[in-house]
Order: sequence, then C-alpha cells, then structure tokens
Amino acid sequence: MKLYAPQIDNILYQLERTSRRFDRKMFDKLQGIYSLMGPVRPEGDDQVRSLWIEVPRENIEDFGDYKEFKEEGIVNSRKDFEAYWISEYPDQSKWYQFTTAEYRDKRYFYFNSQPVFTIDQSETPVEDEDHHSEYVWEFLFWLEDAIKYLIFKIKQDEDGYNEFLSDHLSYHKRKGRIGRRACWEILGDDAILLDERLGPQRIDTLRRIVDAHNQDGSWPVLKDMTAADFLRFCEICYDANDYYGESGKALSPVEKYHRMADGRDGGLLSIDPDSSREFRQWYQGGERLGAHPWEICRGGNSTHITLGVSEMNNGWSLMLDGSSVVRVEETVRMAVALHNASIPFHLREAQEIFDMVSGNDFIGIVPDTVFPRYCHSLFPEEDKIIDFMNLGYENTEEIIAAARWYPLDRISVARS
Repeated sequence: MKLYAPQIDNILYQLERTSRRFDRKMFDKLQGIYSLMGPVRPEGDDQVRSLWIEVPRENIEDFGDYKEFKEEGIVNSRKDFEAYWISEYPDQSKWYQFTTAEYRDKRYFYFNSQPVFTIDQSETPVEDEDHHSEYVWEFLFWLEDAIKYLIFKIKQDEDGYNEFLSDHLSYHKRKGRIGRRACWEILGDDAILLDERLGPQRIDTLRRIVDAHNQDGSWPVLKDMTAADFLRFCEICYDANDYYGESGKALSPVEKYHRMADGRDGGLLSIDPDSSREFRQWYQGGERLGAHPWEICRGGNSTHITLGVSEMNNGWSLMLDGSSVVRVEETVRMAVALHNASIPFHLREAQEIFDMVSGNDFIGIVPDTVFPRYCHSLFPEEDKIIDFMNLGYENTEEIIAAARWYPLDRISVARS
C-alpha cells in the first residue's frame, strides 16, 4: 500500500489527538506489528526498538487540493499553493522514526517520539466493534509493509543499510554540535555577539571568577544572613542590569524584588528583615517549601535566574544560576557586580558560561522532534554542552557543513 508524507502527517495528526479503545481485530493487528519489530535489537530496559522509514513527498496533488486551500483562505494563488507545499516539504522525502516499547502490561507505539497507539495487554479488547476509520487501517497496513521491507533489507546487508542511513538520513533527525563562534559567523548581522555586548572588562572579570572557582573548589561562605542581606544582594544584581533606569533610584530593595522576582517568596518578606535568627527559623521551617524565593528574575523553567541561599558549614552560601542563552548576559553582569562588591558567591556552570559568552563553547543540535531544552543527557559529558538548538531551515547548508555530527545508533536485527 502506498502512502506519501503529507498523508502520513495527516494521519499522525489525527491519531495523536484521538483516544481509542481497540476491538479484537485492531488489538491483534497492533500486536502483530509489535511482533514484527521483534528482530530489531532493543535498547534499554523497556525493550525499545526503532526503525527509520523514508517516505517520499511525491506530487503536490498528494499534499492537498488547491481549490480547497484557496476557499479556506490558506493561499491566494496557485503560486502560493506551490510555495506552501515546498515550505512544508522542502525535501523529496521525509524521514520518520517508528519506535515500539513495552512496560509492564502496556505496549507503546511512537512516530517521531510522539505516542500514536498504546495497548494494555491486561485488558480484554472489545469484541466485534470495528468502529475504526478507514485511514487507520490504511496506515497500519502501510506500516506493516514498511517494517517487513526494512527488516528484510537489514537482514540482507546490515552494514550496507547502516551506511545508507549514515549517508542519507536527514540532518534534521540527527544530533550534532557546532562551535558558537562559527554559528555567529554564519548568522552574520543576526548573531547576538555576547562578548561584544558584555565588553572585554566584564569578560576579563568573569575569567577571574572562573579561575577562582576552579582553583579553590570550596564554596564561599557568609557568616550571617538576613532577609535584608539577601535583598541587598538582589539589588546589586538588578542594578547591574539597569532594569529600572532612573526610576530605580527611588525604589527600595523590596520594591525591586517585587517587580522582578517570581512572587512566591514563601514568607521571606514577612520576617524581621534584620534578624539573622528569624531568617534561620524561616529557612529551616516549612513555609518556603514549594515557594520560589530565590527566583530573583522570573521566567520559564529554563529561562529564569536564581540567587539561591543554602545553609552550610555553620554559615550561608550564595549560588547564582542562569545559563540560558537568553539570560546569560544578565547573569554575567550580576556575577561581575557581586564580585566587584566583594560578595562571596558561587556561579553555577561558571566555566560553561564563560565559554558561552566568549564564543568558545558548542551548541548542541538536536533532532527536530526534540524540544531544545534540558538535552544535556543526549551529548557526551566531556563536550560540556548546555545550550541547544534545532537545525531549522535558515542557513541550513552552512550549519550542516560547519557542524560535527555524531554517529547514528546502529540498527541491528537478530538473524533467524
């Protein structure tokens, strides 16, 4: 059965948004597809097996009906329609990773990391209730044929098949790394040159901070801590970035914190600001649990900045954390200001931040099915990659040429 990339995408779109209970016929078909994947050597504890399926985009007629697109206001002309088709399917074919996995009684089926089917072997399927749309059956028969063909090809010449993947798999589906400065050069005027924005003096101070971290190894400690102390440290960080301009001169540290912080202070602002005893009681109590008092610049999960306080060694430590590329310039300004004010603190990922802002680190390139956040585990630890991107469709050829691409996971099958 022939299906092309636009049809596959339409079917996957429907499957990802539809929950279904399987009748016996559909249940058995999915069990059969799971069994077809059996010869593929699994990874991990959950019997994860994957195959790459290359699907042609074929002709524009397989993308859609021009008249329907025009009536719906999506395009205004046939030229628009053709441009839209090419923008959605720029290559002659599209690659999909089909994956099966098993955990306890459940078997999972994924396309490009998105779940499309789950069967629970502990449940009895509904008998004789063939309520599934025709497109689902078309998709499953197509998938069945694709798996059989690929297993046959791999058994014929496993080395040749893996070489073919290495030569032809879209770079949009691969992991790689590119030097930040090389990326800056490719982007040209669109690049955000962190070293130029910060200036050589701040970069030099940051280098001294990093060197001190690397040489000492121990965490700097403050003997006492009060709420007022913490707010003063926050103010130093805020003023380093000139968040408030001239109006900041009239704002107290508490007001500045209110404007920038997460807002869930956990009762920190309710204690005596000058009492180290009350700060310790508050810190050791349960009121701050679940709160975000240290999130001094609110943001998303990976885009906020924290100035954390921890009790240690009969004193208190400060840790500044904010390595997201969209906030790292602010973080460096804060670190330099704290250093210049002789405030003992620890900068998390200090070496990585220095390498980032000086353009000497690597950006990790992740497949287009992976959101480029928290991808550290996908890369070798020694590469020290803390910033991630998808390949995208601008400057693609230049980035592909400048990047180093990691070897693909080998696909092997057991020989019967």
